Amino acid sequence: MNLNRLGIFSKLTLCFFAFFVGNIFAQDTQVEMEDMLEKTNIDGISKIYVIVSPLSGFPEMQSYQSLNYATEIRRMEDNRVEIVNTLADRMPTPEDAFPMKDIPASLDKRYLSPSPKIESKDPRIHQLAREITSKLSQPTAKEVVFEVLRWNRGHLMWGNPNEVPSALESLDNQTVNCIGFTHLPAAILRHLGIPARTVRTFIARPDQNRLIPHYLLEVYYPSLGGWVTYEPQGPGMPFVENIVLYTHHDWDIEGQRTFRGLARDMNITVSGGVDASIPNPDLSPPKLLSLEFSPSHFDRDQGQDHVLVTLQAQDLESGVDEIRIDMQAPDFSGPGKSLFFHLREGDAFEGTYTAQLGWNMQTGNYAREYRVSRMRMSDKLGNVREYQARHLEEKGFPTGITMETWPALDDAPPEPVYISPFFPERVPAAPNGLHYTFFYTVSKTATKAQGGISTTTDFIHKDGVQVRASSSGSFRTGDYFIGFHFPQYVPPHHPYGKYQMNSYYLRGPNDRQFNILPRNFDKELMDYSFELVKDVPMYTGPVKIESIIIISQEEGYFSNNQDVILIETSGAISPLNDRPQDNDPSFRMFFETLDGKKITNRRSVCRRRFGSHHLLFNPNGPRDTPVRLERIELDDKEGKTHVFYMKDLKDKILDPIPEYMIVND
Repeated sequence: MNLNRLGIFSKLTLCFFAFFVGNIFAQDTQVEMEDMLEKTNIDGISKIYVIVSPLSGFPEMQSYQSLNYATEIRRMEDNRVEIVNTLADRMPTPEDAFPMKDIPASLDKRYLSPSPKIESKDPRIHQLAREITSKLSQPTAKEVVFEVLRWNRGHLMWGNPNEVPSALESLDNQTVNCIGFTHLPAAILRHLGIPARTVRTFIARPDQNRLIPHYLLEVYYPSLGGWVTYEPQGPGMPFVENIVLYTHHDWDIEGQRTFRGLARDMNITVSGGVDASIPNPDLSPPKLLSLEFSPSHFDRDQGQDHVLVTLQAQDLESGVDEIRIDMQAPDFSGPGKSLFFHLREGDAFEGTYTAQLGWNMQTGNYAREYRVSRMRMSDKLGNVREYQARHLEEKGFPTGITMETWPALDDAPPEPVYISPFFPERVPAAPNGLHYTFFYTVSKTATKAQGGISTTTDFIHKDGVQVRASSSGSFRTGDYFIGFHFPQYVPPHHPYGKYQMNSYYLRGPNDRQFNILPRNFDKELMDYSFELVKDVPMYTGPVKIESIIIISQEEGYFSNNQDVILIETSGAISPLNDRPQDNDPSFRMFFETLDGKKITNRRSVCRRRFGSHHLLFNPNGPRDTPVRLERIELDDKEGKTHVFYMKDLKDKILDPIPEYMIVND
């Protein structure tokens, strides 16, 4: 095997998860793989990977090769395997005509036949295959394969990682994982008489110390006498990180049972990613020589403000590149802490490293201890060593610290209070398939800690599609926090119809959390849903102001540019652009002083627009002179300006937090 060094390949962001479902026995093409190993060498980039699984060990793994990709099992032990992957520097160039001829009789007929997950004889696959090939004039087989993969990339989007979609399910849903990206083109190609099979792989990720299950596609070309491996999400060459487990004609549950455990093995070590042309490459990760937490018991009342973590590490071949420790409080559901270490003395080959474990004194500490959840050490060639708490205990190293708790400023979690009257009942889809709408939520906490309350609401369609709306900041008035929510809908990937609120999640400034699930919903507060609709006229009728909500620090006037004004309009106002724009000058506000004098240089334009008729304004910084709103100007779709004076809109002003929603302590 030629092991020439090549340049760096550009990478796509692909997602590769798959779970076990299926019904076919694994590795049904072993003879063909052995034949390929005897006849073909690949000129390309080769990399070495080392996988260690100390607890579960390894199932049998066999070398593999296609015309442009190879996985060579160079060395295998009970709990360690050394692998060399080779990716060709260019795609092979088949010369097969289309329809394809001269397919050898010895080729497994299942690669041209329908199977449970690859329904190549279904009429809908026939129609799709005809639609794709009708655009081509006297194509070669290679051109047909590329056109099918190009269609695949343009019409499918990644999602639903926990499913095993068939070709037809992928065609229906169009939101698939790597399995769906492979099954659908395999069905189309088989229908067109082009042999196609699936390739089960792991993506080796030394940087993340894990193996990610993945799926590839292979096509047989008689003119080449072999298989060519494709990344169906590309389309194009696979990544050199793909460790091939076996090939198959359909989804395979036996192979999943055999190999799936490796992807879930938390004790596994994935290292390497090293150019195989390097003589005697370093494949050993760094070693931990010592670890210390000082003090081992933290007490803020003793004047301590952090814990110093000191360790000694060694990597005699390549040198230490990065050390990271993730810590978590077993008795507290708040966020963990990540420590990145810096060299204090010595050098990268053997040195002393330090990091500080500290706390934000604004908030209360609920945890009684912090323990190592994961320690990761990597060297300059990408070799990684992982430690969990039990590994440190086995070596006699400390695993964390104990702590004295101190009183929290707010012992209660934040409470949901109200959802705005601007909540959309019917959301029309914008012409380009991109639509924004808006609502706000009100929550409450007695904390005096800095920071607001972050709010997340989830809505679910009857088909299981979920839409999330997270607040992008919050506005505080007394004990109440108002969060602004901007859910986004993208048809056709989001189906039309009703979306019911499914959960309501709050996190306070001191990390206290509150999660309301459907079974706990207060109907008056939580029974919210919207309907995503199409073909709804949005800009007809007279221009009106339906309601106004003013959120200000000082009731009745503005003295702070953090104040907010929300307006709900109706009628033929200036239409949306393709995408809602910030600072839309089609809608304006003008202010006057408290004694009624107009201020010509105090004007605000619409800061954000939600849906077709919801507008958000800031008072635009009246810094030295308290002001009140004098008039509002709205442009219609013909460009004509409509003027509304506040003195005529008193009955349109709504309370941001209705009085009946406020519960006095």
